[in-house]
Formats: sequence, structure tokens, C-alpha cells
Amino acid sequence: MKQKKRLTVDDRINLQACIAKNLSWKETSKILKKNRSTIYRELKKYFTIHDGRHSCVHCVKYDCCKELGISVHQGINYDCFESAFCSKLNHFPFVCNSCESKKKCNREKRYYDCINAENRSLGNRIGTRKYKRISKENIETINEIVSPLIFKGQSIHHIYETNAVLKIICCERTIRRLIYDRHLEAKAHDLIRYSRFPHKKKRLVHDNHSLKNIERLFKRTYTDLQRHLKNHPEARVVQFDSVIGKREDKYAILTITFPKERFQFGLRILKSDPESVYGKLHDLFSKLGYRKTKAIFPILLADNGIEFSTFHNLEKFDIKVYFTNPYRSTDKAECERNHEFIRYIIPKGKTLDNLIQEDINLMFSHINSYIRESNQNKTPFELIKERFGSEFLELIGIKHVEPNDVVLKPKLLKK
Repeated sequence: MKQKKRLTVDDRINLQACIAKNLSWKETSKILKKNRSTIYRELKKYFTIHDGRHSCVHCVKYDCCKELGISVHQGINYDCFESAFCSKLNHFPFVCNSCESKKKCNREKRYYDCINAENRSLGNRIGTRKYKRISKENIETINEIVSPLIFKGQSIHHIYETNAVLKIICCERTIRRLIYDRHLEAKAHDLIRYSRFPHKKKRLVHDNHSLKNIERLFKRTYTDLQRHLKNHPEARVVQFDSVIGKREDKYAILTITFPKERFQFGLRILKSDPESVYGKLHDLFSKLGYRKTKAIFPILLADNGIEFSTFHNLEKFDIKVYFTNPYRSTDKAECERNHEFIRYIIPKGKTLDNLIQEDINLMFSHINSYIRESNQNKTPFELIKERFGSEFLELIGIKHVEPNDVVLKPKLLKK
């Protein structure tokens, strides 16, 4: 039998996008490639409740109380209140995400949020494995033996092998787990090699955040990109991100990275402004033309930041657009790695408002003229010139800098 697979973050994103697009149950099942019963259980298990108005007028018992002559008042949070249930919740999608009258409705509302659902699912999987299968008496015995010896600098393995009582109660791994879960007096930092081999805990996707404009992620998730690359292994992916300076800055730098060549250039944009990002790229692609745009930028990959909320509209140039997993910078690691060179010249916390496009072009001209061992001792400038020609480099304002003239220090931009 085929092994059953749980819903991933991308599956949940696509599910919420299907609901937002008012797709049917059958269409949603076909897109997610999951059984309808799986979708039903997902929506019923991980919805969140938003209470409606708490007054007698919005109570199920309102008419009955009125007939019986019970005084009806406009109170809040009283014990007999029972919120009215909407009949639409008995049908797909079983939540109020795409309901047109949700703003006017006074009844109890149910919403599905993909990030909240992923966090709760992960919490359920972790929680079921965290319960202790060992009694309190045995934990106390382990603590009396292990903790004093750890304080002396002994390792868990040494303690376990020299104490026969521990071998009867549990295994060596259980002792380590009890220490990491703080059930013993000795803590993880008391272990000799803890700082050298830190214990990594699995974290939730993100807390108290939700994705905006979920429809743009429909069939554009990182999993969809991986499926496309599996069928087209030679396809090129261009990564997009933004670099910010101070919090109060009005401007930021949109970085465009070609991972294979380690080539990166930037455009000056308004900070957190999707129209600015779209306008700059639209102008660039219009100057290149449809044919060159499709050849140079066949696939675009960006994160879920506010500045990329209209990014998918660039598909009108006959190119594909995808988004990374929520709060997962490793999905475009090459772009993030190349930002290290930017920080050599513009350290974190420095303002970007005093920069003009010529300054940004100068900075990236020096960065792209820096020899990389990973490029077989060639510069990103040379590799891009070989692939796309000098006309493209002239259009984006990147020039060649002699090896001995390359500067990767803040003094480069000091006027």
C-alpha cells in the first residue's frame, strides 16, 4: 500500500488559496491531489473561531426568552448566551474565509489559516512524543545518581556505563532527553560538550503571523517550483529579495541574483512598496523585450514579503513566478549568501536613503568583479557577459572593475 503523507505547508497554502478563489470541493481535491475526506478533516480540525456579537439579540435563545417573558437586555459575556450557527458552515469549505457577508454577519465565524494550521499540526506531532514513559520515582533516582556526577564534569556515557542501576531503569538516550527537557537538576549547559554540539529544537513556522493576499500563492509555492524543476532540470531560477537599512528609511534595495554565476545587481525601490517593485521590474523587462526577458528571467523566485504582493503580475511577460515557504530564507540561500558582500560595503543599521541608483550600480560593479573560487576563479561579471552579452550589463548599469581596483569597504560609497 502507498504510504499516507500528511499535508505540508505548501498544501495548506494552496488549500487556503483554493478557498479564497471559491473553488469547489472536487477541484480543490484534484489540485492538492488529496482525498476529499483528508481536506474535510483538515478544515474541521484546524479552524479558528471568531466570536460574533455577544448580546441577547444575537443569541439562539432570544425568541424563546421573549415568549416566556424573560427580560432581554443587551448584556455581554453572560452565562446563558449561545451564539447562532450559520448553516453555510455545513457545506464546503466549512469556514467563513470566502463568505461575502462575513463583515455584516453577527454569528460565530470560523476561519482557516494555513500558518496557524501548520503550527498546530506540528505542535500535535511534537506533543505526542514528549510525554514521559518513566515514573516520577525513577526520575528522582536518575536525578540523584546523574546530576552530582555531571556537576563533577563526567559525561552521560561514562555515568551510564559505571552505574548498573541506570541500565535497569532506562537507556542512555533517555537520560539525555530528561536533561534537555529540564526534568533533572543538571541542565543541558552543564554538559561538557554542549556548547560544541548544541541541541537543535524544531521550531514552529512563525508565531502570530498570517499570509496576506493568499491568492497569489495559488500554484506558485516552493513545492510547485520543485515539481517544475524536476521535469525541467535545466531551467534557470532568478532569486529576488530586498535589503533594508534603518527602520525609518524610505528606500531599500531590490536585489536580483543569478545563483549559478553568483551574479547580483540591485534596483533602488521604495521600502515595502509592491508598486515600486513591480514598476522597476516592468520597466526593465519592457526595455529587454519579451524574447530576451524570457531567456534571461525564465523563472522568478521571491519571498512572501509585502513588497512582492503584486509580483505574480509579471507573468504577463510569459515567465513563471514562484514564492518561497513562509519565513524560510534557505529556499533562496544563494541570494542571502551574496548579501554578505553588500554588508561589507553597507553594514547593518546604516541608512540607504542617501544612495542613488548610480551608487548601487557602483557597489555591485565591484562585487561582481570579485573573483570567486566557486566560479573556477572567474568573476560573476565574466560569466554573465559570456552568457547574455555586454548589452544586458550596460542596460542594468554594471561595469567591469580591474582586480586590483576592487573595493569591498564602506569607503567605496563615501563622497
